[in-house]
Amino acid sequence: MLRNVFLVTLLICSVCAVHWEIREVESSEDVDVMTADKMTKQKLPGVCWACNWVMKKVKKMITPNSTKEEVEKDLHVVCEKIGFLKSLCKSFVKKYLGTLVEDLSTTDGPKTICVNVGVCK
Repeated sequence: MLRNVFLVTLLICSVCAVHWEIREVESSEDVDVMTADKMTKQKLPGVCWACNWVMKKVKKMITPNSTKEEVEKDLHVVCEKIGFLKSLCKSFVKKYLGTLVEDLSTTDGPKTICVNVGVCK
């Protein structure tokens, strides 16, 4: 009888230990996923490409006499044309609108503008 109680207790403790170990591994994997997600949000691959694409398109649309409002409108129009990156483009334009409008008014090229806002190296 005492032997059976000991074996059942040992079995319960083993199951609990395995369960806690599994939970600990799952928790640490969740932390890794959250860290990777934060890193992805900070430096999304393709942002540099999208910036260059948008700047090239907008540079073609604006004239030397374009007003700030026209440049803003052109930025939004081009974001509508970028397809599946539309939301990324819109948030990018919203975040850097002042800098983009100012830089687009200069003779700087698309790559230089994207480097100035910090999305390209």
